[in-house]
Amino acid sequence: MNNFDNVRFGHYAKFDLTINRSFYRNLALVLLATIVGLVLISFMMRWLTFSIGAEQTTYNDLTMTAIFTVSIIIIAFQVMAGCTLHPLRNKQGRITHLTLPATNLEKYLWHLTVCLGGCLAVTVVSVAVADLLNLALSAIVFKSTDGVQSLFASVFYSIPDKMTAQFTFMDYSMSGQPVDPTYQPEPDSILHNIITSSWVYALCMALFEMGIYAVGNALKYKFNIIITYVAMQFVGFIFAICIIIGSIIFSQHADSIDPETARNFIEHLHIYFYILAALSAAGGIALFVWAYKLYTKAQLTNSWNK
Repeated sequence: MNNFDNVRFGHYAKFDLTINRSFYRNLALVLLATIVGLVLISFMMRWLTFSIGAEQTTYNDLTMTAIFTVSIIIIAFQVMAGCTLHPLRNKQGRITHLTLPATNLEKYLWHLTVCLGGCLAVTVVSVAVADLLNLALSAIVFKSTDGVQSLFASVFYSIPDKMTAQFTFMDYSMSGQPVDPTYQPEPDSILHNIITSSWVYALCMALFEMGIYAVGNALKYKFNIIITYVAMQFVGFIFAICIIIGSIIFSQHADSIDPETARNFIEHLHIYFYILAALSAAGGIALFVWAYKLYTKAQLTNSWNK
């Protein structure tokens, strides 16, 4: 049965949080400790830079710290997508799970909520705590917080601006013009459209990758994250080889490409990014639906999960 009832959903959520609270708490603490630890290491490096008399803009910069933090967050979401069916990791857990008074839809939606929604909440709190800690240490050691970047703003707002700056640098370099650090692409310009569409594609691709880990968890409850990662690396290796071969073939015929055709392709590049984003989003949703279908057919024991 796939009907949904809020009261039943709430009762199941309360039961799951009671039984598996240590598992969720430990994952949250690991994510918090990782982000805070990264910021502490970053602060020590900045303190070293400060002690040798470097410019203030150098030891106040958190760009690299923010980039590493974003990488940690991406990994955390992939891991949590691979933990959506954690209660089914052993036979006794599957027996208990099947006897609970809740529908498959309610159980699966709760697992997605607590894993992915919980990961988002812990991420926001962890970055905020690390940011406040960094500001407090800066005030104590540097005797000022003037010019110190906000990690929270850098992670959730400024990373796209950094990428925009990189695109702008490439744009100026290819045109032979001097780089203007204050330049911002005009709305609806070619560069602006490419940047916007590429970020939409990146978000949809993240959904697709989480769907892959969710399917991996639905296929195998133990060691699924490791197996899924190895499989993705193998597929990525094959895909990279295809790109290299394609690049070699393209370079051999680059001179024969009509400049007007190339210009037209660049002008419409954002459309291709949006198409890829739509395909990635549809693929991600399909993968989560597939994971749900596998979940509803979960057996007490099979060749993959004994």
